[in-house]
Amino acid sequence: MKLGSFYFSNGQINEAYAEFQKAVMLNPNNKQALNQLGYISALFQKYDDAIMYYKRAISVDPDYAEAMNNLGVVYIEIKNWDEAIAYFKNALKNPLYRSPEKAYSSMGYAYYQKGEYTLAEKYVKDALIRNPSYPIANYTLGLVYVKHGNDDAAIAEFEKAIGIMQGYMDAHWELAQAYLRTGEKNKALRHFRIVADKDSVIARSREALEYIELLK
Repeated sequence: MKLGSFYFSNGQINEAYAEFQKAVMLNPNNKQALNQLGYISALFQKYDDAIMYYKRAISVDPDYAEAMNNLGVVYIEIKNWDEAIAYFKNALKNPLYRSPEKAYSSMGYAYYQKGEYTLAEKYVKDALIRNPSYPIANYTLGLVYVKHGNDDAAIAEFEKAIGIMQGYMDAHWELAQAYLRTGEKNKALRHFRIVADKDSVIARSREALEYIELLK
């Protein structure tokens, strides 16, 4: 476990995966190793494996909130919103869960994807009550405000998200779009340029370049 954690923290994901596998071979009920194997499997987009490892971890400890939250995130990745919400709610039943803002925020995002914007707003705000410096929650709240047609409120949330995490490309992209809708061309251009220069999503970077050419 210690060796796997060392490798993982140094970005040596394959080596970490091998060590966590050894930990599980030595102790099949090692919930932390199973959770880590689930996390790495999700990084590799092996979602069936991730689900299997997380469920094994939860079978060892039915109150294992971290694994429940991580499993919910996998269900978000495969767009199974209802399963995701169920696991986030289960994670939040554990009063000792140290990162409830993660489950609240992700649950809000799942409701957003379901088109249930009132519930989405409620749960994302619950996340921000527990951790006011959680940029993912600000970003999701901004998305909800866009759906409500309130671009000014959306802009405020996207700006908060970027203030906490400057390289948050999703927030820069949505902020550029919101400024474009409100007629603030120069501000939109600034964020399109950031996306064009720094976004790892090639298609979005190219689209930002197209906007820059149109707005010049």
